[in-house]
Amino acid sequence: LRITDVRLQPGASLDHRHEYPTLRWQVEEGIERSVLRPAQAIAASVCDAGQESCVAELPPAERVADKRVTWAEAGSGFTVCNAGEGEWRQMCWEFKQRPRRSEAEVHALLSSAIYTTCVGTDLLFENEYCRAWDFYLPPGGGDAGEPHHHVLDYAFVYVAKGRLLGARSTDGAARPGQGMASASRMYFGQARTTTASPGLFDSVNEDGDVSWFDIPDGAGADPAFAHGGVNGYDDL
Repeated sequence: LRITDVRLQPGASLDHRHEYPTLRWQVEEGIERSVLRPAQAIAASVCDAGQESCVAELPPAERVADKRVTWAEAGSGFTVCNAGEGEWRQMCWEFKQRPRRSEAEVHALLSSAIYTTCVGTDLLFENEYCRAWDFYLPPGGGDAGEPHHHVLDYAFVYVAKGRLLGARSTDGAARPGQGMASASRMYFGQARTTTASPGLFDSVNEDGDVSWFDIPDGAGADPAFAHGGVNGYDDL
């Protein structure tokens, strides 16, 4: 997996050919002129004549909603021009290998969880490569006592400054959150996570931070890989 933070200033443009299957996630509303060209159409694309010619052939500007998700197959082309007055931004998730589990295996893992596997607040997209969840909590919002369960490896991307307070369940038989500190993590950017006390975590992050979590087989039967969460900021 490769995650790229793509930003264009007003009037700037980008012409890109997707080397891998890619999920493009819009960050904040934008105004763009763009076209996504299927792989089989690349050879006849006007973009072979250069980026200036390509931009000139783009359709009229359209408003792009915050959190709009689009999927691009490997080999397809994407050309975009920022037609708005503010910054245009997308998080691009490139999947550099085939899924290592079948749809049936994924279904079995999801079905094995003790708690809900709705690990975000809104499922925006799903296919054989990924499940793209938005995770938004209003200032002070969330419920540490309502855990969700992680049974699949995942990446967590912050598109704004944030602080997530997590806790295990109050049920003495279940211990959500305990294993989160011991799960294998790799950080890109400046993610900062500290353990407040056993069974709790306090994750403070900046815009652009990316965290990767390896979730082992059998996690669905282990409440250590479930946790609740609260927005630790009252004003963000």
